Amino acid sequence: MPIAVITGGGGVLRDASAKALASRGYDVVVTGRTAATLDASVAAVEELGRRGLAVPGDVSGEAHVDAVFAAAAELGPVEAVLHAAATHGTPMRLVDVPLEEREHVIATNMRSTFLVTRAALRQMVPRRRGAIVLVASAGILRGFPLAAPYAATKSSLVGFARTLAAEVSPDGVRVNVLTPGAMPEAAIYRSAMPGIAKELGIDPEKGKELLESMSALRRACTPEEMARAVVYLATDDSSLMTGQNLVVDAGLTT
Repeated sequence: MPIAVITGGGGVLRDASAKALASRGYDVVVTGRTAATLDASVAAVEELGRRGLAVPGDVSGEAHVDAVFAAAAELGPVEAVLHAAATHGTPMRLVDVPLEEREHVIATNMRSTFLVTRAALRQMVPRRRGAIVLVASAGILRGFPLAAPYAATKSSLVGFARTLAAEVSPDGVRVNVLTPGAMPEAAIYRSAMPGIAKELGIDPEKGKELLESMSALRRACTPEEMARAVVYLATDDSSLMTGQNLVVDAGLTT
């Protein structure tokens, strides 16, 4: 059976995507820093009759990423990867950002992207089949304050994916970016919104209402809706797409 590897320790996108991919016949390997949330994802996958495996750890570490993909390979061929692991970092003005904070965001977001993608390709290229989905943010298309290091790392995914798509398309591997809008349930939203709202002079409790008012569809995004986009990009449903950035944001960047 095909295997999907999903990174992102406590993310609601990981949970929804694990269930959605399991419903499409994938066994699912999840990795992240919080074992309890990973176990919940595995349980949800197993309830759908698929195999699930949790490998706790930090995907900015080379040894851990190699261990994740080794464990996945023991279950079967890795055919889909969703790289959703990321940190927003502490919301603050760029003039106040310590170098250590910037380096932490870079390491978590960009280093992990390199390691996860490289490990995936080492399994996919020899088999001439696979799909990699990298998760960006609507914030790269519509700027929000106090998020410069985060936005820089997420913006880099588009160029990274386009370059890789040109490189590995002859090997049967597709690489695309999913750019989601605001998901109020997401950990990054909950950690970043209070600081951003304060900078904008907005009541943090009304952050969701603000984003809804800014969106063409006048609502936020749900993890389940985003998971449907993940399934589209990770499966042959999108067999003609590679090197693309799929924006699913309720019209936030329209």
